[in-house]
Amino acid sequence: MRRTLISLGSIAAAGLLAFAGTQSAFAASGTLVVNGVEYENPGAGCYAAGDEGAQVDNLTDSNAEVFADAACADGPVNVIGTGDSGDVSPGGSIRLS
Repeated sequence: MRRTLISLGSIAAAGLLAFAGTQSAFAASGTLVVNGVEYENPGAGCYAAGDEGAQVDNLTDSNAEVFADAACADGPVNVIGTGDSGDVSPGGSIRLS
């Protein structure tokens, strides 16, 4: 009986961890528009703006943090809130929070 309860507990814990992992796979719900290109339900991560910079329309449910470097390490220097628009300087990057 005790082994059965331990096994059931282990299975339940594994199921909760698997569920928690799928929830964090997406950083935001909605659309992130970068230089006219739409990204539906953008995933977590750092997005480089490139040598030309970027115009961002944040139509997601998360803030877009703007960084001065391409690796999301220097900053954030600005935040583009939900429903707002903003620019990212050349060489900068964006991360959804």
